[in-house]
Amino acid sequence: MIFALFFTQSFVFGQSKKEQLSIVNSAKLTSKNFYDEIPFSDKLGYFTIQVKIDTSSYEFIFDTGGYNTVTSKIMENSKLLSLMEVEVGSSNKIKSKIKLSKVPLMQVGKAQFEDVGVFNYDFSFSPAINCYTNGGLIGKSVIREVVWQIDYRKSVIRVTDNLANMPNLDKSEKIKIELDKTLNPFLKLMIDGKQERFMLDFGYGGLISLTEKTASSIKPTNILTIEGEGSISANGIVKEKTYAASLKNIKIGKSELKNKVAYYAKSNNYNLLGSELTKYFIVTLNFKDKELILTPYSDTENDFETFGFNINLDSNKIYVSKLFKGLNAQKVGLLLNDEIIKINDKHLSEFSLCDSYFTLNNILSTEKEILLQIKRGEEQKEFRIAKQKLF
Repeated sequence: MIFALFFTQSFVFGQSKKEQLSIVNSAKLTSKNFYDEIPFSDKLGYFTIQVKIDTSSYEFIFDTGGYNTVTSKIMENSKLLSLMEVEVGSSNKIKSKIKLSKVPLMQVGKAQFEDVGVFNYDFSFSPAINCYTNGGLIGKSVIREVVWQIDYRKSVIRVTDNLANMPNLDKSEKIKIELDKTLNPFLKLMIDGKQERFMLDFGYGGLISLTEKTASSIKPTNILTIEGEGSISANGIVKEKTYAASLKNIKIGKSELKNKVAYYAKSNNYNLLGSELTKYFIVTLNFKDKELILTPYSDTENDFETFGFNINLDSNKIYVSKLFKGLNAQKVGLLLNDEIIKINDKHLSEFSLCDSYFTLNNILSTEKEILLQIKRGEEQKEFRIAKQKLF
């Protein structure tokens, strides 16, 4: 799931792309000499924090690779003006026209920001995203203004205007990043012995996502095909095959992660380093000084296991959105678009759609075996599926 948005062309009032970017990239820090610790929630790899606009608080996704966005409800409640309309594209190449505005005052913990450029976005083409947020995205222009530290194991995001205030830096390594004109943060990684350029994008909930070109150059020996939906973006869902590839090693500065999985698809614009990075390091973002600072945890996560399918939701049901070719879910007969109505002893009709989505994903991440009841047309079927390693 990738929430990054990219400019493609202007449509209204004849403003140049430079004028558009000056609004989109605007955010001015007004707080001084502060340090704060903000609780965050991990929603399937996407980190949400409380953001205050006017007198109301909303839940926002913290997205290093995305622009700031707000919902139409916030636009209406805060009486925000539409400054122009632009066309933007997502990282999976789907485009849409959306309004551009500014939030006069935004507060994240003790950090206050003025004149924050925002897109008006309701994620109507991707209903699942509305289960993560009722506010929008905190993106690149705000993230650049202060120093942030994501401490995943304590479920805290620390924020300050002075790097010296941050803990956990004694055994850290500073890695150079570059910001392009739209403030996308890029760094270089070694993937199976080849140096590649990656965008640091916490709008991607995994660890590594590759372009087809990069995957081809690496030539991984183990590749698994995933049928069904491709990446989900703010602008919608691409129907395409995705591929999972086994990587021998990923070198980030002097640190090395071994035997991890990367995903790639034809629609991917960039190589991405996603939010799963925070499971291996305390991550400090010092974009003003163009630094990514990593402090390794003393131990690392276990190997990834799967039942061999993924889920998504539309306006009224949760369904099988991806099937991993040759793995257990496909072997027992599960099909794409099967509607899930029960898992183990839990009937999904007992929960709201979003609660069902998170409940189901939690069971899929924690259990070793499931009994799944699905609806296919007028027929109901039951499948017992065991979890297995991807490779």
